[in-house]
Amino acid sequence: MDFRQSGQGPRRELSSLLGLALLMCFLCTVNGCSQKRAVAIPTPSPAVQQAVVEPVLQPQNSTPAAPSREADFSSFMPQATGYLTFSFPEYGFDGPLPEETVSSESYEDIDDVPSISDVVMSQYDDWRGVRYRPGGSDYRGVDCSGLVQAIFRDAFEMDLPRTSIEQSKMGEAVAREEIQPGDLLYFVDRGRKHVGVAVSENQFVHASRKKGVILSKFDKYWTPRLLRIRRLLDEKDRNAFAPKGG
Repeated sequence: MDFRQSGQGPRRELSSLLGLALLMCFLCTVNGCSQKRAVAIPTPSPAVQQAVVEPVLQPQNSTPAAPSREADFSSFMPQATGYLTFSFPEYGFDGPLPEETVSSESYEDIDDVPSISDVVMSQYDDWRGVRYRPGGSDYRGVDCSGLVQAIFRDAFEMDLPRTSIEQSKMGEAVAREEIQPGDLLYFVDRGRKHVGVAVSENQFVHASRKKGVILSKFDKYWTPRLLRIRRLLDEKDRNAFAPKGG
């Protein structure tokens, strides 16, 4: 019987076994021999499956939600009108504010305040044609100073003395070129003192001895007979009767 050389037999067999073990580990790894624990995935219920498969349907009459947007104030102030618009359905109001609420009162509705000239002319319309009567002070007959007293009483709520001499002492003196409506004008008419009320710088109201209450102009007869001018209405009174407006 032949024996192998000393030290070679057992070493070769050990190497063969180690190689076989490595080959078996490699094959198990490639073929999936290592067992893994399977994770169970739950199956969804039929109702959930139907909800996922079927689309969500909206009612036919429903209004789709409007997309979000930034604040837009143009809806409150249309460019066409320029007025603020508000909507209060509970109070029955929907639309622009009416012009009556913007301005409390229209300028066209404000009556013009009559001027002093208009007031004197209104008095002349009441007394026109009333005959001249010495010492008279009513529509049955009136003299010059009685007419002046009645005009200032009824138009300006001023109580004047009865005679022209006493009336001439009231107020302040005014130059001929500064005559204004309401001034008292003193004349000498056929040697007698006479008084009238200025309507303008060229006209005056008076009680004529021949024609009664009339409206006269500063013509060639009356202009040289004008003696003095007295102003009874002060600046406060004139501002109260001044025409209003822009």
